Amino acid sequence: FLWRPRPPSLLPPEKEEEIARNLKKYSKKYEAEDQDVSLLLSEQDREKRRLLQEEWDGWVKEWKERHEEEKVYRQELRDGEASDEEEEYEAKEVEVEEILDVTEEVVSFGDEQE
Repeated sequence: FLWRPRPPSLLPPEKEEEIARNLKKYSKKYEAEDQDVSLLLSEQDREKRRLLQEEWDGWVKEWKERHEEEKVYRQELRDGEASDEEEEYEAKEVEVEEILDVTEEVVSFGDEQE
């Protein structure tokens, strides 16, 4: 950055010296302001996350209530089987054979003559 031309300072040299002497005071002041802003933003983030969590919990509660209301209907669809619990199921393997094409062919043996 040394090669870059710099415009002349708009501050008089006395003001530049004063700023250099009081730099620690200014830095503490601005660090405190930055920290206040950071805390405010973090509080806003926490509030936003809390609201999102509440919204999600509401959706889950609504889904569980609907799931419980439809339990009887699901049981009727499954011929009275209660299949809500994943651990309480029995796997049934059903094999289905389907004939796609039948071709009949007459094969003659060497002894037979027509």
